[in-house]
Amino acid sequence: MLPAAWRLLRHRKRRDPEPSELRQLNGHLTLTDKTQGSQDQARPRLKTFYLGKSAHEQNMPTWLVKKLEKEGQVCTRGVLSALEKLLRQCSLTKIAYLCHPCVPHISKLPREGGLCGYRNIQTLVSYLIETRSPGSEHFGNHLPTVLEVQDLIEQAWDKGYNPQDRLEIGDIKRTRKFIGTPEAQALFHSLDISCSVQAFRQTECTEARERLLETLEDYFKRGWQGANSAKVRSTNLPPIYLQRQGHSVTVIGIERQQDNQVYILVFDPSRGESSSIKRLIGRDKFPMASKLLEPYRRGMKHLGKYDEFEILW
Repeated sequence: MLPAAWRLLRHRKRRDPEPSELRQLNGHLTLTDKTQGSQDQARPRLKTFYLGKSAHEQNMPTWLVKKLEKEGQVCTRGVLSALEKLLRQCSLTKIAYLCHPCVPHISKLPREGGLCGYRNIQTLVSYLIETRSPGSEHFGNHLPTVLEVQDLIEQAWDKGYNPQDRLEIGDIKRTRKFIGTPEAQALFHSLDISCSVQAFRQTECTEARERLLETLEDYFKRGWQGANSAKVRSTNLPPIYLQRQGHSVTVIGIERQQDNQVYILVFDPSRGESSSIKRLIGRDKFPMASKLLEPYRRGMKHLGKYDEFEILW
């Protein structure tokens, strides 16, 4: 059970609920109905620092709505297969684990704003669809657009899943307000799709980044059923939604290098695929393997900039 002081991050921070305000919902903490009464009226709406520069946006620009409806997202397939080959050829790599190879890199459209949370949700949904996992029947073969994900989140709030988030954010339909782990959790639970959330916070005894890396490495190790001699180990595991203050990414693997330094491997929705990677998809030999892997690596130095993280899996 998660401690009462635990709170969900999103792109912003919010106050910790009092223990009396909490109840269990599908194994996760959410606010009680009592809190949604008189206290809701006094709860302040989160502002620009937490929700981004579009915090007070009533509607996103018409051109962007049309673009999201027409083009949806930038979805690049085959990247994981290319990364697997790069890791095999990289002399720095000792052992690496990867999620299911069907997972695409979904990235933002030009000038769309802070929609990274939606892009990571789309990446998780793409795994469900491609593997026909439980819950995929809600989507068929259709990857929901950002606008459709917004509808699903608001429907989840209507059903009572993390409804306090609506009070702090306001309506999100056709806006670019930041979202994060609470909204992803509400969406999946409302569709009876199993997911777990784990938080990592800095303490006097342990660093959040160390526990995060240990947890992720253990997750991928448990998903490997092949030979221990394999350098790169492609699993059937789903990717993981990783939230830190200000941004979220999708974890698609983990790498332990020859010096035992550990790096998480991510798809960052704020970055599209480089032309170099696109040219290498489908090829077997790669020059400068380590350099091409750098945009996907997040190590101790990078993670040390932040005091807390959350993962949704």
